[in-house]
Amino acid sequence: MRVNILIVGGLIVAMSILFLYSVIAASILGFILGGLNIIIGLVTPRASGVSVPDDQQAPLKLLLDKGVIRTRIYTVAFSERKLVLRKLGSANLTVVTALLLALVGAALASYFGIVVGGVTAFSLQEFVTQRRRDRISKGNPLEPSGSGDLEYSYDEIEQIRLLGNRLQVNFKDRVVRIAISRRYPRIMGPVLGKIIPAKIQSDALPSGRVP
Repeated sequence: MRVNILIVGGLIVAMSILFLYSVIAASILGFILGGLNIIIGLVTPRASGVSVPDDQQAPLKLLLDKGVIRTRIYTVAFSERKLVLRKLGSANLTVVTALLLALVGAALASYFGIVVGGVTAFSLQEFVTQRRRDRISKGNPLEPSGSGDLEYSYDEIEQIRLLGNRLQVNFKDRVVRIAISRRYPRIMGPVLGKIIPAKIQSDALPSGRVP
């Protein structure tokens, strides 16, 4: 994601140069927001993806940098006994920020301002999310600390299924669907097969199941 932010910032600056002698307001706005995107891209740490701790005796067995439930973004952590989701942010806040920046951009530079304002809002959201993610990973990802965090004992869970870009957690009375990257199940399947072999179902495992 940080590479995408840098590319977007560079493109905005390049377009701002084109506007330099025609639409001054759009050019100035583009230089400011393009430069901001480049700075955000430089200071935003690289996302870790799926992490498997080297110390197999540690409580944390598997950590996902990002999972999305409806409009909320979480880190997803597995131990030997439970599944923990630590809240990173909300897509609703990103949408509100995007609308505000787009309105300001529209007032200053019409359609160009709307686009660069909206894009910058998503860059800011990625920066804030990554900072929160770093704080969680440096602490204890298995200890919920906020009102938006979720925790499920494996005793509560009937089955966990890896379905393409979705982690589906089946309970007796409900289903929780967590959107994840399509690259994650390949790594997650074998690890979860060792942690909770009786509960995991995945295409990344032989016949989709653990014997």
